[in-house]
Amino acid sequence: MFYFDYAVSPAEREKAVGVQLETEEFRRQLVFLRGESIVRNNLLPTDIERPIENEIVFQVAKQTDWITCDSEAQFTATRGNQAT
Repeated sequence: MFYFDYAVSPAEREKAVGVQLETEEFRRQLVFLRGESIVRNNLLPTDIERPIENEIVFQVAKQTDWITCDSEAQFTATRGNQAT
């Protein structure tokens, strides 16, 4: 799985994933691969001025705007201070 923040350019996303990728600028994105094939590609809404209701936000390191996880990854969601 790859998660890209809205600041990552389409060219950088394709380079990270290693295959041709349907994407849009200024959109967050989740990409799931099986082998070298994309099995799911989600373009996520982005509102940089306010949170989106029920939005899942991944915290990534300051030096990068994207993360990759293997198939064994597990995630925990917590409700933010704004109850969104």
